[in-house]
Amino acid sequence: MKLISTVIAVFIVVIAVVSWIDGAPRYSIDVSRNNPLIISNHLKLGTNKNPKGETLNANSLYFIRNGKPWFPVMGEFHFSRYPREQWEESILKMKAAGIDVIATYVFWIYHEEEESNWDWSGNKDLQYFAKLCAKHNIYLFMRIGPWCHGEVRNGGFPDWLLAKTKTRRNDSAYLNYVTKFFTQIHQQLKGYYFKDGGTIIGAQIENEYRFNNPPGLEHILTLKKIARNVGIDVPYYTATGWPGSNVKQTELIPVWGAYPEAPWDKSTGKLKPSENYLFGTLRSDPAIGSDLLGSQKDTTNYTGYRYPYATAEMGGGNQITYHRRPVIEAKDVTGLAYVKTGSGANLMGYYMFHAGSNAIGKLSTLQESKATKYPNDYPIINYDFYSPIGEWGQLRPSYRAFKAFHLFLNDFGDQLVQTTASFPGRMPSGPTDVTTLRWSVRSIGNSGFIFINNFQRQVEMHDIDNVQLNIKTKDEVVRIPERPVTIEKDAMLIWPFNLKMEGALLKYATAQPLCKLSNNNVVTYVFFANEGMTPSFVFDAQDIQTLSAKQATVTKNKLSYKIDVTQPGVQAILDLKLKSGKEVKVLTLTNEQALNAWKGNVGGKEALLISNDDLIFIEGKVRMQSTGNPGFSLSVYPANTTLTFGATGKAKTSAGGAFTTYSFSVPQKKVDISFKENSTYNKASSIVEPAQVLGKVTINVSVYNMACSIFCKYDGVLCKRYSTDKNA
Repeated sequence: MKLISTVIAVFIVVIAVVSWIDGAPRYSIDVSRNNPLIISNHLKLGTNKNPKGETLNANSLYFIRNGKPWFPVMGEFHFSRYPREQWEESILKMKAAGIDVIATYVFWIYHEEEESNWDWSGNKDLQYFAKLCAKHNIYLFMRIGPWCHGEVRNGGFPDWLLAKTKTRRNDSAYLNYVTKFFTQIHQQLKGYYFKDGGTIIGAQIENEYRFNNPPGLEHILTLKKIARNVGIDVPYYTATGWPGSNVKQTELIPVWGAYPEAPWDKSTGKLKPSENYLFGTLRSDPAIGSDLLGSQKDTTNYTGYRYPYATAEMGGGNQITYHRRPVIEAKDVTGLAYVKTGSGANLMGYYMFHAGSNAIGKLSTLQESKATKYPNDYPIINYDFYSPIGEWGQLRPSYRAFKAFHLFLNDFGDQLVQTTASFPGRMPSGPTDVTTLRWSVRSIGNSGFIFINNFQRQVEMHDIDNVQLNIKTKDEVVRIPERPVTIEKDAMLIWPFNLKMEGALLKYATAQPLCKLSNNNVVTYVFFANEGMTPSFVFDAQDIQTLSAKQATVTKNKLSYKIDVTQPGVQAILDLKLKSGKEVKVLTLTNEQALNAWKGNVGGKEALLISNDDLIFIEGKVRMQSTGNPGFSLSVYPANTTLTFGATGKAKTSAGGAFTTYSFSVPQKKVDISFKENSTYNKASSIVEPAQVLGKVTINVSVYNMACSIFCKYDGVLCKRYSTDKNA
């Protein structure tokens, strides 16, 4: 018996050694039983068909556009916190970043600060904002409240309302005022709803409201009924899932969120590392709203969940308070997006994606403060939020990182939303576990996407060596990659497996999908190299007639082609001729090139552009702008794309692999700006009074086919915004 035990022990050791040598410490996920029940035609939507016959819908797993699966990407932008004359440029910046839905609050106090004195003018012109969104074919999701929070005074309620009635309940006087407010909103929006041919597709009812109890559910459904009765008729109605939502009702889709920090926390010390950076079933960030609602737990039972997993408050950044001022970096926010998408989210909604400035009211300042019995003091004017697009319209590094992620969601989201998330048996013990691989798989059948996040805010992560993934599908075990690799610390990545590419089957890739383009019957799949890794592609050989590769080595056997890209970049392109007669190209960029990549319509064709400058696309044209540098460079794919340059006339051209590169410079101009200093502060009324101090500043600017925005501050306080024509 002792001999048998010894033999068994030796056998186990041998097996362990073989496993280490042949496959390293493997990580496994079983997705073979990943086949959830999808419920359809149960949600009570508004009118979801427009005059063109286009439709919007949803089932229990994903959103649907024109009968096809759809992954919406939504970014918050508060029109009333930004200058009206710059809205159009801001909308185009968001669209260039892959945002296809803009969410915006309608703050009641901004529009009826004094009872019955409605103001929809200037920066409060909701109708004009809806018109611009329709003009540029970007969807609009209205967060109509009536209570919004949004770090606004009284959560958006006018002072007079609080003095006259009890709020946030089925009080007849309060509901009468709400009806008037919703009616005013409808008067601004009518003609721009999706049903009318516009782009308004959704309305969020209330915010951070507990409706997992009979009175709460009755109230929030009453608010929805009022909205519909006055004419706010949209395909989708939502409500925040926290602090408690009824998950059996079919009237409202719960939306979730996660933030990298909690600046509203009462402490001033370092917070514990957040669980939001771990893959899993957590949807309700317990920190959201904890300043007003207290500590919360995610108690929702997701078995038989009746709605798409949708988010509305993924932190695009974080606001600061006077007592707590965290610094937010790009990976702090993009890491959340990777994790929640890898955990099954099928709508990415960011708060905020575009920042702004609080207005100054007639009667008071309009920021949240302890003076209004709220837990925190926020800046009077600043609402920068560390957003990808900052308070002054500047693009932060997170903008480019999000853009690369969104290009993937835009072009591969129709496949991704049909998948469901699976997690390994071996999970990190908690946010401070730096040795266990953080990963998930989203799959359907035998195909899917691998998500890896080796990043945790405020934790020093480690490289993880000898990583090789085993994915058990219904028909096979997919091992990725063939040889173990190292996942570098702070890495975030997505790898596809068994991806169908116009008839070719990509068994797997250790490179991240970016986007795809279709021109002249040739489809180009664009990937990029993850930092510290050699991109590899393994194709099933069955459907491939010929394969050629540049900047790569090709190994062929009877079953497959294996391509190792030796030098990612604009020349690293694979050309696949399929037996069906189709042609597929695979372009592998560097990580930096992917961050500087832009996809848009140029002259009626899909184009991929690489530039360090800031780009927006408008009416088939590209507008470039840079800060402090008169030199511009733009690489365009396909290489035969012909561009003309209005302001410069000519540009130097050069060939670079599959791209054509254009370079040019523009003259600097001096612009004289006069300004007024807002320096007098009236403590009694909390209003900043304009003083009569005048000044002038001369600024050198580089201008190319763009407006130049000048933002003036005095002693750290916003004074005024100015816009000058490009010919100024």
